[in-house]
Amino acid sequence: MIFQRSSVRVAQITDGTSNTYLVGEKYLNPDYYLIGKDAGDDQTLLMGFDRDITRWTHRSRSFQPMQDRLGLTLNFNFGSPHSGGWQVVLCDGSVHTVGYGIDPEIHRRLGNREDGEVIDSSAL
Repeated sequence: MIFQRSSVRVAQITDGTSNTYLVGEKYLNPDYYLIGKDAGDDQTLLMGFDRDITRWTHRSRSFQPMQDRLGLTLNFNFGSPHSGGWQVVLCDGSVHTVGYGIDPEIHRRLGNREDGEVIDSSAL
């Protein structure tokens, strides 16, 4: 949904605004919370396209959302320090807590606005 020079219109969210991620919390290594050394959190919001503001979904388990863990740096994953899951805002504006154990295929589909593989957000 959000990428460099993005100009996505609601009509282009063909899988439905209630079935597509807009933004979500990002995974960070807790070792770097206060010092800004995590490559996923070392720039400002206005930096532009960077790992600080972009996360991905993918078929690979390596892109699964995870709870933040000491000593582990992951720059492409969604996640958070919360034990119960991470927060995501769907394109319809609704906010959901998503468990870390979300099925990788469901996670991938919710991260694509136009793949034609619609997943009902009630599965969250």
